[in-house]
Amino acid sequence: MEKKDEEKLLKMLGARGTKQILEFMSEHSTARYKQMEGFTSTPALNRRLRELLSFNLIEHHFKREEGRKEWYEITEKGKKLLKCIEAIIEVAEE
Repeated sequence: MEKKDEEKLLKMLGARGTKQILEFMSEHSTARYKQMEGFTSTPALNRRLRELLSFNLIEHHFKREEGRKEWYEITEKGKKLLKCIEAIIEVAEE
């Protein structure tokens, strides 16, 4: 990973809502946009989801069957990264 991308990743990980979004998706098999609105402001949520998608930490799904269905899922990479975040927080609290 290039240094520029590393900086983007670290900045995103420290941004408001990132950890909560990953935790929510990890705890539930899927997450709809409306379920995540309370984690941060709407513009920030949109930005965070785009960033998480760009690093392949979550997946976006969309279906048009009897209406529109749209949801997000955490990837295996996202689950691993969430465990790392939790471990960092645990060490910092010691």
